[in-house]
Amino acid sequence: MSVDASAESLLNTLRQLAIDPNSAQAQQHPPGALITKLRAINRNSNTAANSKRESTAQVRTAINATNLQLQNLMYERRHLEREIEKCRQFAFIYQDIPIHSLEEFEASAPEELQSPDIMEDEHQLMLSRLRFELLQAKKEALDNERNTIVADTEAFQKDTDGLAKPLEDLGNLMLDVQLRINKLLPAATASPSPAPDAPEGSTPQPTIEEPKDEPMQDASTPAS
Repeated sequence: MSVDASAESLLNTLRQLAIDPNSAQAQQHPPGALITKLRAINRNSNTAANSKRESTAQVRTAINATNLQLQNLMYERRHLEREIEKCRQFAFIYQDIPIHSLEEFEASAPEELQSPDIMEDEHQLMLSRLRFELLQAKKEALDNERNTIVADTEAFQKDTDGLAKPLEDLGNLMLDVQLRINKLLPAATASPSPAPDAPEGSTPQPTIEEPKDEPMQDASTPAS
């Protein structure tokens, strides 16, 4: 029998005794014994109430912790959803880059860029296609640089070949001039030297006197 049922039965007995103290039921249940039972039931009910109160507080604490954890998870979910939406709306630079089609990539890309693991992963496949575009761009830049160097070399060679004939003519002309100068030099060397006395009517050449070395005057000696 539960505490509530025992208490209810005891209260009914007490009511009956209050109405008819001389009844047979009153003889079977003395008032002192009934009061003792009532006190015991009261203690048991208080103990049960305290136990229920403690268990209820524990359950309430667990519910509050679970509710707080749920709120945190909902906040993180909303934050992740916003970040995912930002990533979806973000304009990646590779979207504006003209790249080879998937068929051209499969036909031209090296084997390490199209392994089975890469081809099964969409993200890794896009990275491999971008790496292939980078390799192609570097190769094209090197080809353009090589073609530019070859064109500049050919132009320089053409200009050099055009200067060969003028340089040859200039060398021949200089050689002819040198030969003429060599022919004139012996005639100039064999001409007679002028006499010591100048003839009448000639203009005397001015003589240049060499400066004489004068002794330096000591600064301590006064000038005369």
